[in-house]
Amino acid sequence: MCREAILEGSQRNCGRGSLFTPGDVMGCPRDFRRSPAGGWRWGGMGGGGCPRPPVPPPSRPFGGRERGRVSGEEGGAAGAASVSRCPRGRAGTMGPARRRDALRLRGGGSPPFRRLFPGRLSAFPLFLLALLLGFASLLWLQLSCSGEGPAPGGQDRGVPRQPCPAPAPLQPPEEEPSWGPHRLALLVPFRERFEELLAFVPYMHRFLSKKRIRHHIFILNQVDHFRFNRASLINVGFLESGNDTDYIAMHDVDLLPLNEHLDYSFPEAGPFHVASPELHPLYHYKTYVGGILLLTKQHYELCNGMSNRFWGWGREDDEFYRRIKGAGLQVRRPSGITTGYETFQHLHDPAWRKRDQKRIAAQKQEQFKVDREGGLNNVRYRIESRTDLSVAGAPCTVLNILLDCDTNETPWCTFG
Repeated sequence: MCREAILEGSQRNCGRGSLFTPGDVMGCPRDFRRSPAGGWRWGGMGGGGCPRPPVPPPSRPFGGRERGRVSGEEGGAAGAASVSRCPRGRAGTMGPARRRDALRLRGGGSPPFRRLFPGRLSAFPLFLLALLLGFASLLWLQLSCSGEGPAPGGQDRGVPRQPCPAPAPLQPPEEEPSWGPHRLALLVPFRERFEELLAFVPYMHRFLSKKRIRHHIFILNQVDHFRFNRASLINVGFLESGNDTDYIAMHDVDLLPLNEHLDYSFPEAGPFHVASPELHPLYHYKTYVGGILLLTKQHYELCNGMSNRFWGWGREDDEFYRRIKGAGLQVRRPSGITTGYETFQHLHDPAWRKRDQKRIAAQKQEQFKVDREGGLNNVRYRIESRTDLSVAGAPCTVLNILLDCDTNETPWCTFG
């Protein structure tokens, strides 16, 4: 009786909200819900809020848009409960909870949000939104401390903002006593190694500043058309380093110290070979003094600098070792360093940058001789330009150097 009454009520009142009085459903099972109007409503609502009593199975399969639709002959009274039969736009035919669920399935509750992200949300629009927000934040951060953006809060409009403050220098003022009285001239022979230079200058500036060593980095850039001459460039760097430095470091641009216990302090007792054969990643013979070598300016003058006869790569360090011994100096090396061949990072890639190891004419015989005449006293050069610049906040001075060559004395200085 209860189900028949319900079916009759659904046929009569489908268009009016399908309301039933308590008297109509007395003794019925708990398949009803109280309506806001005080009546009762069938619990299994369809899309339009009409009662949905059980529908007998159809005699033929459904297809396409006919799914969920039952003809009057097949479903009998159940056809009146179909979603497609119910009028659209009836207020109060769907509860608040079901309305929220339906909005979530359709892609959001607010129309602007649905227009921005139609349909179901996916990872791509969320990523795009995050990217736009990040770009806007970076742009605002840049304008907030530059002279291009207005002042916040509408105050002093039209007055340019103060520029972003420069980063604090890593090197202290000259009167700072904890950094000691000595100053290092870091001499870096250089030619067309810009990728390595961009890594070297800021790294060495931080490394030496952390060890509280006053320093000045000189990039000795050979810009002439002769073959590379590392020794002559170091001689030029020594002469051009000025009187405000009292010791030098002959430093390769492709060698970075990784161990903070390496000593770069004033080598008062004699030349100090930082990149010793026990620590250098490539060269391990006993007389090797290349890579990184510290000397006081007094000791370097005592050796008359380095020979200017070595054009191309190699052998100038071995000749300088003989000069050190001839001046009565003893080479010292680090002690207590346990990192071995991992003490330094070697940036050079031999497959990408070929070294000039060609030996021309009498160069093979001359490279093993000691040059007892040349050095600081006869290096010939001209400074094309001197530029003070900053690499990632690290100050340095670039000297563009034009070396001169006597082809009668050293015919191997040219590439021909």
